[in-house]
Amino acid sequence: MLFQHEPHFELIQLIAGIHVRTRRFTEKRIRALNMTYPQLGALMALARRDGVTQRELAELLETDTSTAMVLCDSLQKRGWLERRPDKADRRVNRLVLTETGRKAHIDAVSLIQAGYEYVFGRMSSDEVARVLPFLRELYRNVTEVSSGERKREVK
Repeated sequence: MLFQHEPHFELIQLIAGIHVRTRRFTEKRIRALNMTYPQLGALMALARRDGVTQRELAELLETDTSTAMVLCDSLQKRGWLERRPDKADRRVNRLVLTETGRKAHIDAVSLIQAGYEYVFGRMSSDEVARVLPFLRELYRNVTEVSSGERKREVK
């Protein structure tokens, strides 16, 4: 049984703990901007890939399209996002950050930057490079199991 093997259980606990503590830190910092964690996630995704569709944003954020729509509505209401008709298919909207949205993204990142610099400044580039392949493989495996892509049934 998996959880009889203490290192596996500890690994899952540590990953979950890192996520929870990172989210709490980030939420506390961006509260000064009256910004939510999901809004920051969307701004960060759009800062990297501006002009995506709502469906593509949902995939990037690993959420459903309804949640992405509500999130986009909130960003648009704040003046951080514009929905522009696709040139090839006017039924599709492209999501584009406004200048105000870009500034909100930059302001949020600057608020959390010092914390992340502290965390990663205590690790060498070699340590990070060594752990990344393992975490990528773990992520792929969890994604397969959770999305039902795994070929044989998980018991």
